[in-house]
This record gives sequence, C-alpha cells and structure tokens, in this order.
Amino acid sequence: MATAALHKATTQSKTSDASAEYSKVALAHQNAALANYIPAVTKPNQENGIALFCLSLFLTIWAFASKRLPEGLNSVKIDFGQSESPGITLPPHSPTLEFVEIIMILRGIYAVIGETNPWLQGEIEELLRFPTSPDLPPHSAEVIEAFDLLAQAPIDPQVMPAKDEDEASATMNTLFHQRLDHLRDVSRCRSVVEWDGHIFSWFIMAPTTYIQCLKRANPLALILFAHWAAMFRCMDHHWWAQGWAYSLVVDISDLLDPHWARYLDWPRRQIGLVFQDNNHFEGRR
Repeated sequence: MATAALHKATTQSKTSDASAEYSKVALAHQNAALANYIPAVTKPNQENGIALFCLSLFLTIWAFASKRLPEGLNSVKIDFGQSESPGITLPPHSPTLEFVEIIMILRGIYAVIGETNPWLQGEIEELLRFPTSPDLPPHSAEVIEAFDLLAQAPIDPQVMPAKDEDEASATMNTLFHQRLDHLRDVSRCRSVVEWDGHIFSWFIMAPTTYIQCLKRANPLALILFAHWAAMFRCMDHHWWAQGWAYSLVVDISDLLDPHWARYLDWPRRQIGLVFQDNNHFEGRR
C-alpha cells in the first residue's frame, strides 16, 4: 500500500492536493510497515526471512522515490546504525549528496538481505543470482574507449597537478583503479533488462573509503561516479529511478573543474548533454 501510494504521489504534480494526500497515505503505511520491520531485522529466521527480504526491496524503492515528495515527507525514516560521515564537503541538498544518502540506506538494506540468504529459495533466490561473465554482452567499442580514457585520469597533469606521490595519493590511485575495474565488469549488466538492477552492486559493495572520498568531493571519486551515473540511465524505465542519471551527471559536471571536460564528455553524451566551447551546457534530452 505504501509503494502504491508513493507511486501515485510521485506521478502527480507536486503542488496538487492529490499528491499531498497520497504522500501522507504513503508515509502512514510506510511507518506501519517499518514498525514491524525494524525489530525483526535484528532477529532474521526461517519464518520471517522471506518477508524481510521482500520489504527490504520495497525500502529500496521508497528510498529513491521519496526524494520527490514535499519537504517533511521525502525521506525514509530508518537508521541502520551506519556512521560513515567523517566530513562532508558536497553542497547541501545537491543531487550527489542526496544520492549518497540513499546509498547509505541501501547498504544497510542489503546487509539485511545478506542475513536472510539461507531462507531464500525458489523464484526469490533467482532474484539474487548474479550473471557470470559469459552471460553478459561485451561492451561496445565506444564504452571501452571511454573506460580507457578514464583510466588515464590519475596521471593526467591537466586534472591532477604533478606532486610527489605520498601514501594518501597512492592509496587513492589504487582505490580508483579497483573501482574502475569493478565498474567495467558490473556495467555490462545494463543492457540486459533482467539484470540491470545489478548496477547497484557497484555502490552497495564499495569500500567505505570510496564513499568517504565521494562525500568529500574528491575529483577522482566524482569522475568515477559520473560514469556510473551515466550507466545508471538503464534504470530510467523504473518510475522510482527515472531522472536520477540525468540529475547526477549534471550535478557532477557543475562540481568538477572545467579541466575535467574531456573525461565528462562520454557521461554527458549518454544523458543528452552537449558541452559547448563557451563552457556552458546545452541540454538535449
């Protein structure tokens, strides 16, 4: 009921009475569901495992779709006890920061799903099956070229000023290439509708250090995120995810210095942005 009401609320005009009413209904049913969900999360078992799994999937939808609701109704009220905020320098209310907040909820949700694995069998078990590499189509030459260019970013003096490599920068470079290799692999699922949701795993399984770098607006973390966000457009056919890819790539383009333009070219083209010579964007959707 919460999901149905949320769907109705987000497909209405934000200023309409109907949207406000459906938003309140969604929140009421959401709170009722969470009242039983939260206590059960600490004690998953054979009896509640499937129910926890199913509600966890609904929470994913709520986390995304609720951001479109009016102030005061636009957040999922659930705390998984994760405190990964050593210092946030992203602008308040920016799409990138809002998305990171959603991802933190999702990381908690998927930790719950992991606890229910022993009791997920049959058709539900199939939802968790990650395709093997031979199952997935290869990237196009254009995507391969974009990834190969991205791999050069850490050593490009135009975007990363030359300096003596210290332990921190060496660690960041290693993290960058690990995340890039994973993105090369997992993004192959985006062209298969049955598996496009696996694009989330890149964020869900990301090390805490990467999330921290993203919150601090580290340029290498942001440029990786821009490529993931462009890939995330494969989820636009879902009402609750529609528009996020566009908003994120636009936001990251604003956050990064103009020197990053060549690395942003591919993500921008994927969501219909054309970069003009005067450093302004022309939106073509």
